[in-house]
Amino acid sequence: MTYTDAEDRSPQLRGALESVIGGYMAAVAEVLLAEEIPVVSVSVYGDVHDLSQDDFEGDVEGSVEFTPAFSRRLLGDGGETGLLWCGVSGWCFFHIPEGSGRSLLDSARWMGNGLTPAPARVAAFLSEVRLDARAAGSAERPFYRAPHSEPDVLLRRLEAFGAVEEGADLWAGESHTVARLRSTACRRRAVKALTAEGQEIVDVALHTGELEALAALLAYVEGDGPDDGLRELAGRLARDLTSRARDGVESVDEHREAFSYAEEQG
Repeated sequence: MTYTDAEDRSPQLRGALESVIGGYMAAVAEVLLAEEIPVVSVSVYGDVHDLSQDDFEGDVEGSVEFTPAFSRRLLGDGGETGLLWCGVSGWCFFHIPEGSGRSLLDSARWMGNGLTPAPARVAAFLSEVRLDARAAGSAERPFYRAPHSEPDVLLRRLEAFGAVEEGADLWAGESHTVARLRSTACRRRAVKALTAEGQEIVDVALHTGELEALAALLAYVEGDGPDDGLRELAGRLARDLTSRARDGVESVDEHREAFSYAEEQG
């Protein structure tokens, strides 16, 4: 289906745009997760004719969100941070300190490099942000298309990155696509950590309640994660920790179910 009519206000047009914008956000999230950036969700908005977006001089948009801890490490203070893709101007990084009264436009550092740069280039931009969040990119906003115009052209550009299922409630929260990407990235990271060479035995003091809480968290992953390998790792690691707590430090090399499974996966 194509949408050559620039005045088309159908729900189908919005759904199609949100599907391909979601695919683009997921492609960027996948690259970031491979670089061990803690992506927590993506969001999209695809109403190309929403005049309320004129306050921002935009229309459709998407974003990639990170954990609060990552944002605090990045800038050392509170507030709102994120990567935003604007359907008029491309990608920007923004940081709005708590209580500053600044808007997203006031704080945006624009990436440039066109309207739909490759996901790897977006990841490289975030690397620049991590080096110096206040100097990366440019304060000058680029404009690559007019708001509310040529939805069919935009659709074709974004289709190159794939699409997510139409109707997925990406704006309100995490999509199944991103959940799977996060789970797979977590499994790969866990396998890498478990099989790393030169590991040492460390002394970690835990209250019994903390150990039980950790076991409960692992049990949740084992039961709810979308990645089979990650669920298996979580279950085995929980059993290892419980057995070592029962049998003492001397059993650290005896109870290594998670390590054995990680070696098989590696």
